[in-house]
Amino acid sequence: MQKGQRVFIVDYDSCSPLGIGNENIMKSIHDNYSAGNTITSFSTEGLGATGAAEVRGDLAKIYANELPQIKKMAHYDKKLELMVANYHLMKTRLEKMLMPIPEEKKGVILGLGLDVTPLETIQAEFFASSTNPAWNYINAIEKLNYGQGRVNTLLNPLDISAIYLAEKLGLAAFQKTILTACTASTQAIIYATRALQTGEVEAVLAGGTDSIINLMAYLAFGKLGVMSTSSEHPSKYCKPLDLARRGTLIGEAAGLSLLANEEAVSKYSLPTKFEIIGMGNTLDGYKITAPDPKGLGMKAAIGNAVASAQISAEQIDYINLHGTGTLSNDEIELQSIVELFEEKAANISVSSTKSRHGHAIAAAGIQEFNLLMSCMEENIVPYNLNLENPISVTHPIDIVMHENKKKNLNIGMTNNFAFGGVNSSIIIKKVSYGSSITK
Repeated sequence: MQKGQRVFIVDYDSCSPLGIGNENIMKSIHDNYSAGNTITSFSTEGLGATGAAEVRGDLAKIYANELPQIKKMAHYDKKLELMVANYHLMKTRLEKMLMPIPEEKKGVILGLGLDVTPLETIQAEFFASSTNPAWNYINAIEKLNYGQGRVNTLLNPLDISAIYLAEKLGLAAFQKTILTACTASTQAIIYATRALQTGEVEAVLAGGTDSIINLMAYLAFGKLGVMSTSSEHPSKYCKPLDLARRGTLIGEAAGLSLLANEEAVSKYSLPTKFEIIGMGNTLDGYKITAPDPKGLGMKAAIGNAVASAQISAEQIDYINLHGTGTLSNDEIELQSIVELFEEKAANISVSSTKSRHGHAIAAAGIQEFNLLMSCMEENIVPYNLNLENPISVTHPIDIVMHENKKKNLNIGMTNNFAFGGVNSSIIIKKVSYGSSITK
């Protein structure tokens, strides 16, 4: 990794289809639970697929004391609701750790999905408001936004979640938003790390939020041909690394990680959980919806992460794969790893957790980054659900099947690859509490 200050993760938490908060998420991992189920948030009548991995439960209870405007916005924008709930999960901890840091030395950067107005959630209000055929969608927006001041209920700017967190926690250094689809929140962590290495800031709240579980997004994603249309139960939709894989399970999630550099860790006596030791970020630009079939961009991102971490491949204990369960991704990703590492890949454990929690698009990276850390804390490699007949690659690699694997996890990697050929990899190392800034 480029020269500069070391960067640590001091806290993290997620809202996932597997559960709200790290403890509940890990319970689902141990129980080998798949969140794939019949969609409840809108009617799927007439659609080719009816399932997704939804974040269920009463999120509104978590942010019950929020401002009425925020509550109303969250009702129409699931991405924002997930982030508001995630903030309230961590509120007390974040306030305590961030309070002593000057406002101009702390920032926020999030990965976010594109806005898709959830038409099904306003349909009832739309038709209840007028029986006049000339009364149109614009009138509906004006009605719903009436009296909201600077808050726009339906059409907020894409950086609304970053602004929300910045105002709550006094994050004045910067409030940034990244839109690179499936790598958005992974890149948020990478760019936060770079700002911390240079000393531009002392702490950054990094993460992301996304949901495509609404009718318009569901239809658009289905048109890409990467969503499973299996006739099986939705928990069986996603089969990463399996010869019978036919597409991914769509999902939603939010997650946050609080990063701090070594100066801040020492100065403010911050706890440390993991250190970010390697990063790779490339663009192959082969095709808007498919990776380079030779894996050139993937290999470059993974190789750059290993080189910057200054480790050898055999030191990697576990890789949380992007592993979407699509025909184009899985084989190329796995083959890229074994071509890069050759015989050193034999002892590296790999799995994809998307068959458990679905593909959260812009929030995929932060959900899987946070889950990687939880698994490393408990020294457990989640096995690949729904994997019966694994794809073959040219060198041996430890594809974890049938049961979760107990293993000492000291160094872990997470990969995410996105539309447009964006490839991002991050390597983290477990650190001992109280000894974070000593090698």
